[in-house]
Amino acid sequence: MGNYRCRKEGFLAAWQINAAELMFQGKSDDEIAREIYHIEESDPMYMRKIKTARTKLSKLRKNEKFQEYYRSIVTEWSVHNVGKALLKISHQLDDDNPWIVNKAANDILTQSKKFMGNDENSVSITFENPIALGSPDQADLPDASVSALPDASADADTDDL
Repeated sequence: MGNYRCRKEGFLAAWQINAAELMFQGKSDDEIAREIYHIEESDPMYMRKIKTARTKLSKLRKNEKFQEYYRSIVTEWSVHNVGKALLKISHQLDDDNPWIVNKAANDILTQSKKFMGNDENSVSITFENPIALGSPDQADLPDASVSALPDASADADTDDL
């Protein structure tokens, strides 16, 4: 009777799936423990049972299949809500307040970069006339008596231009 395939290696148990969904809803470990393990606060062993449940939940978070399932919940939620959020931001572009319009425009540009991907993050520089590498000859150096920097003691009102 019943389908016990879920008990095979690699499948999550029902309580683990329930724990992932409760975590996604933002419930605390204590709330999840009370709901999954039916722990009553009036129970004389309440603190011990909660501690045991927290340990089980902590170990569950490290399970790869659990993490995969949790990511699938987040992905599904994102698919359903990112479009609505971007549509809401695009409507803000027509707002009367210029601050809201500016923020909406920045948000759209930032988010569109994430969806478009990074084609190239590097800059290439090419020289038409290559520069000769090496050290300059002694004759090419400026005369030490001529300073390339303006004299700091010169009158500030004097215009050298």
